[in-house]
Amino acid sequence: MDGLLTYLLMIIICFGGSFVQRVSGFGFGIFVMLFFPYFMPSHAFAAATSSLLSCFTSIYNAIRQRKYLRIMLVLPMLIASLITLPIAIKFSSSAPETVMKRLLGIVLIGLSIYFLYFSARIHMKPNAKNSFLSGALSGTLSGLFSTGGPPAVIYLLHATSDKLVYFATLQTFFAISNIYSTTVRAINGIIDRNVLLHVAVGLIGCCLGNWIGGQTFDKLDGQKLKRIIYIGMIVSGVLMML
Repeated sequence: MDGLLTYLLMIIICFGGSFVQRVSGFGFGIFVMLFFPYFMPSHAFAAATSSLLSCFTSIYNAIRQRKYLRIMLVLPMLIASLITLPIAIKFSSSAPETVMKRLLGIVLIGLSIYFLYFSARIHMKPNAKNSFLSGALSGTLSGLFSTGGPPAVIYLLHATSDKLVYFATLQTFFAISNIYSTTVRAINGIIDRNVLLHVAVGLIGCCLGNWIGGQTFDKLDGQKLKRIIYIGMIVSGVLMML
């Protein structure tokens, strides 16, 4: 693909992902991974780019909302995530591309079906055990596909009653786990100059999406927006499996 077209796609996709993240509190990794695998050199390259971009986005949001942070809510989740992340990254960097794309397709379809039909029916008790299990699953999905948001979201939705506490605590979890996953990927040689170049271009879209998302935070119907994304996840997941 032409370099200029690739960079234009990066800006547009990162704008969409950052906008979704700012409006709904999560979804950057899921959104960009709907598209990155189709035009990037490898699955590991796409996941590393998504993880590094997520790192900047979540750090920015966590700092802005830091006064609402409740760190003890996510401490067990963070510990579990830091255990499973490097194992998943190691597996994803050595597995065949076709296997990873089909697994990503299955994960996208599974997550979208859960959020479309079952999320309102399942209630999770906010305790240390569920926090740890959510973190372990989040770390695994983050290491494999850079889509570790949903397990953390599911837990924190039941563990918090205030919208700002939920958002700040979730963004802090993302910030710490993304810094860690980026470090692990860098140590394993997955993050190179080409990844950093894509990230630099993508940050333009992230800044725009985050700013516009903040302006429209209270005006958009977040549920309708998420339903559109979930349907897109199903379509993309089917295409990847085929």
